[in-house]
Amino acid sequence: MLRESITIEFAAVSDATAIGALSQEYIEYGLGWSYTPRRIRSLISDGAKNVIVARDGGKLVGFGIMTYREENANLDLLAVKTRYRRRGVGTQIVEWLEEVATTAGIQNVFVQVRETNHSAIEFYRKLSFYKIDEQAGYYRGQETGVIMCKAIRPIFNAT
Repeated sequence: MLRESITIEFAAVSDATAIGALSQEYIEYGLGWSYTPRRIRSLISDGAKNVIVARDGGKLVGFGIMTYREENANLDLLAVKTRYRRRGVGTQIVEWLEEVATTAGIQNVFVQVRETNHSAIEFYRKLSFYKIDEQAGYYRGQETGVIMCKAIRPIFNAT
């Protein structure tokens, strides 16, 4: 487990090329490239989003992008380099983003995953996300998306 050597921080504009490349390789494969460095730079400056990176030393090894709304947030993208998977890096990224969401008063976090990406679905299940729906053609009309949700703040306190 590498958790101790990984740092999580806000992405810098200079990270946009690396983030875009990870998105293209690990998320958007077979669909065309939508999250280009130019788009990532725009997301980094968007006040409704957090773009964060995981680094091992100075090396970017993963990233996450979360959009915050009034009561809900959406984990737009999450990618971790293959070598760093199953070592807690993805979990650290999600936990960091969820902590911000909790502080902001968010009740639910949503994520969408390719139906064929069984390892990602299992990853989110282990983090207490539940499948709530699926949508045919969600991914550019080509692939079914599994919509998952995690309640991070109870609506009321029963005590």
